[in-house]
Amino acid sequence: MNRECEIERSDEYYVLRFCHSGDREAFTALVERHRDSIRRILYTILRGAYEDIEDAEQEVLLALFKDLRRFTFRASFKTYLFRMCRNKGIDMLRKAKRQQNIIHKFMAAGRVEDQETPEVRAIRSSDRDELMKCLLKLSEEDRSLLLMKEVEGQSLQELGDIFHLPVGTVKSRLHRARKKAAGLLIGRV
Repeated sequence: MNRECEIERSDEYYVLRFCHSGDREAFTALVERHRDSIRRILYTILRGAYEDIEDAEQEVLLALFKDLRRFTFRASFKTYLFRMCRNKGIDMLRKAKRQQNIIHKFMAAGRVEDQETPEVRAIRSSDRDELMKCLLKLSEEDRSLLLMKEVEGQSLQELGDIFHLPVGTVKSRLHRARKKAAGLLIGRV
């Protein structure tokens, strides 16, 4: 596939190509285009647990491969994908909580850095380290909202679709999440 053509083509192009002809190259192109976003969302939800992120990513990709033919274009593909990532991440958290308390898992596993991939290490670079520590203290919903809005650039409407909330509620929750994060950063919370 020509790299220039790949950049110009929309997500919808690849979705339609995959859905109509089962073109695995189209599916691969779609996944590669969004792989970093998938990992960031899962990292944020799963609080950096590398093994869980890998498992959740595989579950997202498998579900996407199986369910993409049912995608109806009522929302953008990114909205559909991010909702799927969030749901799979939350499912992984629930499974982990049932098996054992996730906090004890981190403490028993030793240093988090030993479990990190190069991508995760880049996220935890020195200039972002304090920010990440603060974000990880926020609830999953607050972290996800901030990540999807500030890093992934989702619109308020797209966030509303992902979280099944009215736009006004998304605005107020984003405002509260930003205040909480700012409070943590300056040590007031």
